[in-house]
Amino acid sequence: MIQQRITQWCRKHPTSTSTLLIKKSNRFVQYLRLFVATLTGHIPSHTVRFVLYRFVCGMDVPKDSVIHGRCRFKAPWGVHIGHNTWLGADAFLDGRSGVYIGNNVSIGDQLLIVTKEHDINSPTFEGVGGPVIIEDRAFLGSRVTILPEVRIGAGAVVASGAVVVKDVEPWTLVGGVPAKFIKRRPVLNYALDTSKPVLFQ
Repeated sequence: MIQQRITQWCRKHPTSTSTLLIKKSNRFVQYLRLFVATLTGHIPSHTVRFVLYRFVCGMDVPKDSVIHGRCRFKAPWGVHIGHNTWLGADAFLDGRSGVYIGNNVSIGDQLLIVTKEHDINSPTFEGVGGPVIIEDRAFLGSRVTILPEVRIGAGAVVASGAVVVKDVEPWTLVGGVPAKFIKRRPVLNYALDTSKPVLFQ
């Protein structure tokens, strides 16, 4: 409510000193949250990381999901993670255009998700991009790279080392650079057990 009123006031008075001060303050808070998110990845406690990611950094992550150590985030407030999801160590998620990860998703170490890039044909080299969506029960192997505006379908499997540049159909296995269809996967209905995360991961 208060935030909406401040936003409306700033739109009505875009050049006022107060508006410029509010914008600078917001930018400082965002940089501070990003700094905290970077440090949080090195804390060897899932509980402490969860509290800091959710309540300080603004990430949308439930208590029953696990984010392993040394993960890094760009715009962590744009990252949304579902229930019973495992995010492996050393991942990098770019939340600037939004990262949406569903329920019961298993993600290996060193995942890279990018949601913004530069248009190499633009005379101003402008930034372009869009959200990355990973649907329920997808499984991403280690060192997978996902580029902007990609949707990984429900139950899809992405093989280790793959670079995903376009949407992946549900319940299929893809792999390679760029990722291509390999075979279909049976439709399964399972819930990942995230109740016992290892302390120092």
